[in-house]
Amino acid sequence: MTTPIHCPHCGSTLFWKDGMRYLPDGSAIQRYVCRSCGRRLSEPSCKTEKQNYKPILLERAPLTLEAQTEKRDAGAAGQTLDGAKIKEVIINFVWWMRKQGYAESTIERRSKILEVLAKRGANLYDPESVKETLARQKWDENSKNVAVKAYNTFLKMVGGSWTPPKTRPVEKLPFIPTEEELNSLIAASNGKLAAFLMLLKETGMRAGEAHNLQWKDIDFENGTVRVTPEKGSNPRIFKLSPKLLAMLNRIDKTGEWIFKPWQLKHMRRTFQRIRNRLAFKLCNPRLKLITFHTFRHWKATMEYAKTKDILHVMQLLGHKNIKNTLKYTQLVNFKDDEYHFATAKTIEEAGKLIEAGFEYVCHHEGVMLFRKRK
Repeated sequence: MTTPIHCPHCGSTLFWKDGMRYLPDGSAIQRYVCRSCGRRLSEPSCKTEKQNYKPILLERAPLTLEAQTEKRDAGAAGQTLDGAKIKEVIINFVWWMRKQGYAESTIERRSKILEVLAKRGANLYDPESVKETLARQKWDENSKNVAVKAYNTFLKMVGGSWTPPKTRPVEKLPFIPTEEELNSLIAASNGKLAAFLMLLKETGMRAGEAHNLQWKDIDFENGTVRVTPEKGSNPRIFKLSPKLLAMLNRIDKTGEWIFKPWQLKHMRRTFQRIRNRLAFKLCNPRLKLITFHTFRHWKATMEYAKTKDILHVMQLLGHKNIKNTLKYTQLVNFKDDEYHFATAKTIEEAGKLIEAGFEYVCHHEGVMLFRKRK
């Protein structure tokens, strides 16, 4: 049994495989990259002699084929699905959802959940088997609720029905980071990802909406961007800062899309790696709580803190139901030490502070006091 490897830098045991290193003597060493701090290292126990590599494969191949045959036979008898059948069912499910017009994010999440349930022993064609497998999972109520919705969609495809288990989803308030934390993530990212994060921070649009932007949606002359909505929300138009326009201008215009063909799930994975490394480097575990959607929560919270106008925030986010916006009214009770303070004596100085995002507080002895959350 191979001894678990540990990162000598941070002590983490979570790694991604990072290719093979081939040595002059014909041997190969597996390379790893730490998920937490990004350090690369080799595992000596993965060293494999080149001359023994092919014979090992030839000896194991018949056993693997035999094992797969036994697994298929056992699956047919036990009403489970083997790996090939699971893949076929999931592909058909994905294609059916695409034909029905489901959003790509919904398709990805629901198909992944059903794949996990199937690999953990659920027969997707037997609702009772799915309920038993779901009951064994140590998931929270929100995750189980998503799994129930995913299986409801699958039953629509096959024309089945079931009595779903009761789930009690818990609504949680989102985590709101400081602006400095968001800026540190933007600064640590590469050109295209940094522009993507800056776009989320300034506009509060969804990650999918930003990912679907085309060059024709940006008016560099007037400094605006038109957003095609997702999830049945309203279309919006935003004013962009000169800094963000400059960052977008540096992206190569090789097609009609700004961020494609870079897939959103790959952008998210790259962001997670950068975020985890920065969290370790700065000794700030709060950074690990930040996702693409956190930028949207931050923008909505800051807008309400600045304007106290819930209808303005609702329009900014594109919500059609004000109930989805009301949660941001509970997130603006900041402490005094969470603000930057600045003063202005003239109208010009006050205007510059307001443009920088500062909020007017009071006027005392000819001096105007402003504040902005850190």
